[in-house]
Amino acid sequence: MFGHDLLIDKFLNRTISGKERKVLENWILESESNRAFFKNRIKDSNQKVFLGFDSDSAYQKFNTTIRAKKPKKGILYHMPRYAAIFVTFLAIGFFAKKILIDNSVKNYQMAVDGENDKSSENNIVITLADGSTKAIASQGKEAITDTDGNIIANKEENTLVFGSSGSLGFSVALNEIFIPHGQTFKLKLSDGTLVWLNAGSRLRFPQNFNSASLNRTVYLEGEAFFNVAKNEDKPFIVNTHEVDIKVLGTKFNISSYESDNSIATTLVEGAVSVYETRSPENELRLTPSFQATYNKFENSFSKTVVDTGAYTAWMQNKLIIDNLKFSEILKKLERMHHLTFINKAENLNDETYKGEFQDESIESILNTISLSTPFKYEINQNIITITE
Repeated sequence: MFGHDLLIDKFLNRTISGKERKVLENWILESESNRAFFKNRIKDSNQKVFLGFDSDSAYQKFNTTIRAKKPKKGILYHMPRYAAIFVTFLAIGFFAKKILIDNSVKNYQMAVDGENDKSSENNIVITLADGSTKAIASQGKEAITDTDGNIIANKEENTLVFGSSGSLGFSVALNEIFIPHGQTFKLKLSDGTLVWLNAGSRLRFPQNFNSASLNRTVYLEGEAFFNVAKNEDKPFIVNTHEVDIKVLGTKFNISSYESDNSIATTLVEGAVSVYETRSPENELRLTPSFQATYNKFENSFSKTVVDTGAYTAWMQNKLIIDNLKFSEILKKLERMHHLTFINKAENLNDETYKGEFQDESIESILNTISLSTPFKYEINQNIITITE
């Protein structure tokens, strides 16, 4: 039913389904010859790029995970957790699958999360158009009211819903919401547009889109995924200071953190126009699976085909690393885990990695990366110091 050659290809390319993965695991465990074949395929798939690859070590990690992960009663399905990291900078390869997390790490993370929940710095904060400020819990239901007691929005679990009806008195003024590190949040704007906001992001938007306005404009600092409600008469525009993205109705991701050197617009569905805010006539049109990257230093765009899943994975609490430098990975981890890194092993900054993590603890991620490019680290509350 499934050719093992094809299944191994899919496994290495991260396109294997849960059913196919189970078939592959069973086939590998059937015989020594199958295990030897699998190890050789891992080696062959990387020998042109990754020299010095230890296929025995890679297989052992894969096999350990298979044997450790046993289905439990009452669970209808499971998705094996793994982390695969490839170091390309010095042509050293590594492939690993990791699920075992030390209980002390879990306890530490729970303690940190507990302290963060008590801290005002970890609250989602919204400043309404009338100037009032509200702290929003990440879970639960509540009504958001203005200074006059009028209900502006209703929070349902981790989604804040703004109604299309109500007073337009503040239609020109903007609401502003900030999502702290370690959290994500979802908005439903008054026109029906859905916005997923990543950690460390800020969005300014009208409480109600003014019917007299020629467009629907919002302002983003950070990262967000937009599912824009279609309105052919009123384009939806996302402003990121340097770059504007104009759409009628579509799905796309924007990453525009101030600390990053570029702004990336990744189109999942529909069509968008991307242009420098100061030069709207020089627009770049995207079709699905294309990404427009704006270099802030060179003031220029580049356009490439990408795996859109790698750029929307954060919505499922996944970290997919696609040829990112070590310094870039640390930035992502800071946002995801509400941490601060002090990297004293500066020689690692330009190392390039490729891999995937899902629901991994910070120690699990760092331990996996350090297997291929060794380093040490020390955790002191929410500060992690990395040394050689």
